[in-house]
Amino acid sequence: VSGVHARLEKKDGNLVVTDMDSTNGTYVNERKLVPGFPVAVQPGSLLIFGDIHLAMFRVRKTIVDVPAEATKDDQQEAKTVLASAVQETS
Repeated sequence: VSGVHARLEKKDGNLVVTDMDSTNGTYVNERKLVPGFPVAVQPGSLLIFGDIHLAMFRVRKTIVDVPAEATKDDQQEAKTVLASAVQETS
């Protein structure tokens, strides 16, 4: 997986992933993303970084809501919550 592989964001209640021109690509349900083009990821989708041998996650749901004026502690808590909403598959 690249050092800066992809960006994950919450927009309008959805998880949105953008490939950051990674070397091995980012995939949603085995469909390769176009670098720089954000794509919404629906619950139940597979989110793959590189290929299935590098990192594959099944998205359960998006539950993060962090206000713009959030403190560092709030932001860290949001990252923890997001991490629990994305389940690594094996």
